[in-house]
Amino acid sequence: MQKYRIMSLNVNDFGGKVYHLQEYKYFNKNKNKNCIDWKAWSRMVDKTETWSRLKKYIQDVNPNILVIEELLISYYENIDFISEFMKMGYFYFKESLPERGNFSLTMIFYRDIKPEYMDSPGNYRSNRSVVCKGKDLLICGSHFPPESDEKFLKYMEEFVVSNINSKFILIGDLNANDSNHGNKQMVERVIQKGMVDLWTDAGGAENTPTEAKYQGRLDYAIASPSLAEKVQNIKIDPFPMEDEITDHAAIIVDIIS
Repeated sequence: MQKYRIMSLNVNDFGGKVYHLQEYKYFNKNKNKNCIDWKAWSRMVDKTETWSRLKKYIQDVNPNILVIEELLISYYENIDFISEFMKMGYFYFKESLPERGNFSLTMIFYRDIKPEYMDSPGNYRSNRSVVCKGKDLLICGSHFPPESDEKFLKYMEEFVVSNINSKFILIGDLNANDSNHGNKQMVERVIQKGMVDLWTDAGGAENTPTEAKYQGRLDYAIASPSLAEKVQNIKIDPFPMEDEITDHAAIIVDIIS
C-alpha cells in the first residue's frame, strides 16, 4: 500500500500576495507585442522573504508530489529556486521545460517516488500541463489560462474523460470560477460524465475561495471514481494566501493507493 500526499499551489512567481509578474511588461517594437521585463521583475521585487516562508510551508506540509503553478522564473533571479527545491529533496521533469529557457508555468516536483513523465494532452500548450504516472496513479498538474482557447479545452477534456477508468487526478489552478466561461464549463462537463470534484464530494462549499483578488474557487482537484475512493483527505488551505506567501490557497490531497 502506497500513500501519496499531493499539493498544488499557484506561487504567483514568488511575488507574494501583492506583486504580479504581469505588471512588469514593456512594448517590444521588434516583436510588436508586450513582453515581460525579466530584469526589472528580478531586481525590483525582493523574493527572499516570500521564498523563505514558502519553503517552510512546503516542508511542514511535506508532499510527495508538488504541483507548482506560475513558476515563470529566469536566470536573472538572485535565488536559484530550482536548486532550492532540489536541496529539499525534490526532483523535476526536465522534459517539461520550455525551449526558451525560462522555467514553466506549471512544474511537478516529486520525492520518495519516481513517476514517469508523459506528454501533455494533445502536445498543445505544453507549458500549461505536466502529466506523470506512478505505479498506479496518473497525475495531471495544470494551470489553465484565464480565457482558455477551445483547442486547449478540447484536448484537456478528451484527456480527462479518456482516463475516467484509471486512477487519475487533475489538479491545479484551472481558473474555473465562472460558469459563463469555457474553463468552468469544461469542469462541469467532465463531472457530468463521471469525474469527481473531490472538494465538494467531501462536503466542501462550491464557492470556497482559493484566490485573494477575485475570491472565487479557481483551484481544483478532480479525480476518477476509482481514485476518489482512495482519497483519505482533501484540504483547501488558505494559509499561504492569508500569510501573503502568494495569492492562492493550497490544495492538499492524501491518497492511499
